[in-house]
Amino acid sequence: MSAQLIAQQASALAAQGRDGEAAALYERGLADYPQDARLANSAGNFHFKAGRIEQALALFETALALDAGLVEAGVNAAIALGRLGQPARAAALLAPLECAAQGNPGYWRVRADSERQAGRYGDAAASMARAVALDPSGPRTARSRARLALERCDPQAVALAETALTLNPGDPALLFDYAQALALEGRMGEALECTTTLVTHVPGWTDGLKLHAELRWAAGERERFADHFETVAAMQGAGPPVWLAWSETLEGVDRHGESAATLARARTVWPEDANLALAQAVALGEAGAAHEAQAVLEQFAALSSPDWATARGRNWLRLGEPARAEAELAKVRVDRPGDVAAWALSDLGWRMTGDARHGWLHGQDGLVRQIALPLTTTERETITALLLDIHRHSAMPIGQSVKHGSQTRGALFARAEPELARLEAALHEAMAEYRAGLPARDAGHPLLARRDDPWTICGSWSILLDGEGHHAAHIHPRGLLSSASYWLVPEEVEAPGGPGWLELGSPPAGLAPGLGALHSVRPEAGTLVLFPSTLYHGTRPITRGRRMTVAFDVGSVA
Repeated sequence: MSAQLIAQQASALAAQGRDGEAAALYERGLADYPQDARLANSAGNFHFKAGRIEQALALFETALALDAGLVEAGVNAAIALGRLGQPARAAALLAPLECAAQGNPGYWRVRADSERQAGRYGDAAASMARAVALDPSGPRTARSRARLALERCDPQAVALAETALTLNPGDPALLFDYAQALALEGRMGEALECTTTLVTHVPGWTDGLKLHAELRWAAGERERFADHFETVAAMQGAGPPVWLAWSETLEGVDRHGESAATLARARTVWPEDANLALAQAVALGEAGAAHEAQAVLEQFAALSSPDWATARGRNWLRLGEPARAEAELAKVRVDRPGDVAAWALSDLGWRMTGDARHGWLHGQDGLVRQIALPLTTTERETITALLLDIHRHSAMPIGQSVKHGSQTRGALFARAEPELARLEAALHEAMAEYRAGLPARDAGHPLLARRDDPWTICGSWSILLDGEGHHAAHIHPRGLLSSASYWLVPEEVEAPGGPGWLELGSPPAGLAPGLGALHSVRPEAGTLVLFPSTLYHGTRPITRGRRMTVAFDVGSVA
């Protein structure tokens, strides 16, 4: 039997639901034809459709190794890598296929998607232009183009989403993007019509439920912004994910008691669901009910995953038991050496007990710095004006640290405005200056272990506090470094108590009683503050004036 016939028969078996037989036939075929790239690619497609993504990827990569010009295998491998959360690797894999795929719109579309997901927005725009030129009315190309426009906050985002919807009618993901594009233009009523449709017709889709709540909150429905969860949770077939999304939404606006009560209701139906129990324990702790949280944690004492150990460590800190917290958090630091939350919590415990490791983690010279940005006065003025314009259609978000202010949507540096490109370049210059002043590389330190790796900006946003507001103490769990650059600073920063000052090291209320800030930083327009992401940080409230920042996370690409 030829390799082609094996692929055809295996595909037919898979179509009939005879997965085991199809898998066995592919396995025999690959043994008989180990040099056949197209058979390996076909087998990869089979496993991908069955949800065995890593097995599929290995077969796609085998096909590419056998035939370096097999564009189909490269595209399939990139899609698999995207599913596995490795878009940068996907983009790198596709680049060598450029000549062989010049006229292949699917290649350029998937390459644009990979580059977009990797944060390479300029490259993604160039690849998307190639895809559109080759496939100007293709439904999938239109969908990808609309998503890229949304993430870049392109003025054409609404129009492109509307075009994509005409080519992909009823696509909930596109309607989701359309709602966000409308909200970015300030067309909140129309955006809410879209999310109402999603909640009505795709009620179990938690992303749609959360976006509807976010838009209702932004529109001023502060009391009932999440009551649609109640309706959906009562529907037949609504499972724990709906209740967890409801809880996360309430947590995002500091309604910890309501969140804990919601999860308690869910657990009357699913008492053994570990995800619900973990979320309830965390919510109880945030609500100040540490003893009740401990009771839930003890019900699941047999579970020892890093997430459970982190929750136990956090709660032991609340209960004033730093030694017990350290016993749990030490496990997490071994299992997940880069876990920002575990290091941040560990440091609180070390400070409570006088452990010298605190000085090693956060006390070394050079870890916290305020640096003047290399920008002219004119550049600063044009950037400030642009940021203020962007904030006109921004709102206070759900699930972020800002209280009583607005935060820009999406990744700020995904946008195409040249002023932001100049700002990003200036930030990279400041990051290089910061790196040069760091202590030597230390393989055991969560930041210094990555001291010499390539760094990248992996999240960016602006926050405007207008007349009042502050940032609650928090950490950024996905960064090596966190930051704040200052664009507008209220006059009252000079007042007693330092309103608007950045506080580093001060934990959230109730988490580690008795600990205060390690550093208090006076904000100064035109400067950037960089510090380890393992440091809790927040700000002192302001009561008047405007305080505008641009913040970002720094990650390692190694």
